[in-house]
Amino acid sequence: MVALYAFRALVPKKTHRRNYKYIVKEQFITLFHLRSGTHILVRNSEHENMLSDEKEILDQLQTTKYDIIIDLNSNFHLGIARLISLLKADLKVGFSTPFSDQFYNIQLDISKSGVMEKGFKQVNRILAL
Repeated sequence: MVALYAFRALVPKKTHRRNYKYIVKEQFITLFHLRSGTHILVRNSEHENMLSDEKEILDQLQTTKYDIIIDLNSNFHLGIARLISLLKADLKVGFSTPFSDQFYNIQLDISKSGVMEKGFKQVNRILAL
């Protein structure tokens, strides 16, 4: 909910110049209301080291080179980081964790404030460029 609120104004401004793709957990699809772009559903995975539908997601995404990929999960999830590592992008953004150096070349550090919205505002500034 915090992410959707933080990004509510981002999409309508730049839709003619950008193509957004969102990977959304299946359980949150009823809450997902961003008006542009396409979304891909992820089933809940019982294993943290690999998403249960990773192959299907890669089939949809792997042929494209992206300008930027952003992981909005504040807690490290190896399955998601693994998926991101298999996709082509110059910039990969994620929240700072003990493992994030291996997956993201831009890291958002909210450890001092602990406020997710501050991290999302940083993402908004990156996307506004």
